[in-house]
Amino acid sequence: MSILSELKGRKAYMDHVDGNRLSDAGKVEQAAAKYQAALENYAKAAEDKACKSNYLTAYSVLLMRYRRFEEAMEILRRADKMPMGKQDKLNLRVNYAICQWKTGRLDAGIELMKSVFNDLKNSVVYGSLGYMLIEKATQTGDFTEALAFNQEAYDYDDEDAVVLDNLGQLYLRMGDKEKALGYFERAHEEKPKQVDTLYYLARLYSEQGKTAEAKELLETALRGNFSALCTTTREMSQELYDSLRA
Repeated sequence: MSILSELKGRKAYMDHVDGNRLSDAGKVEQAAAKYQAALENYAKAAEDKACKSNYLTAYSVLLMRYRRFEEAMEILRRADKMPMGKQDKLNLRVNYAICQWKTGRLDAGIELMKSVFNDLKNSVVYGSLGYMLIEKATQTGDFTEALAFNQEAYDYDDEDAVVLDNLGQLYLRMGDKEKALGYFERAHEEKPKQVDTLYYLARLYSEQGKTAEAKELLETALRGNFSALCTTTREMSQELYDSLRA
């Protein structure tokens, strides 16, 4: 890897990290500027055929954030051919499975994520595969596997906000709003700015007539960051918010 390419890759990675920090702090516009700078430098670094796999993998994650999933898959396939440790290889395949899901290849994404799960059990895998199985159950109407797996995820980490949100969404789709509400409220306690939870919690509160509480949750969501990896969109929160103001 050339010195210039290395510098571009390192600069991109630092901007990426800064963008994540700003995003977590709710500074959406500043985060977006850092992410854009990172994308530009990652692209320049990736022009070098010897670009390091860690920069390529980080580049793919940022591409995923901006819904550029096909490009992310191409970058991940390139990185997958490079030497790397087992943990890095498994993390790469988690990202590839998510790309498959997001590009309409849900079954392929589930199959790959299950193969990763055989060797890697952590909150990211539990959360990602758990939601994919919820999506599959919604298509088929059979929630048996999704329920069993998400309960296992809960046993693994009952304080993880994504796992709790997944259970909320699962029970909501199964028609048990009372159980769903409990999980969404716990997810909100663990991660107050998680936009998916804010949306669903607001929706349930609005149905209960708690309009002021629902609007407050949605206002928080609309100040937050909606990436392509979220299960809801800014438009969904805005539409619900507007309906409560009418």
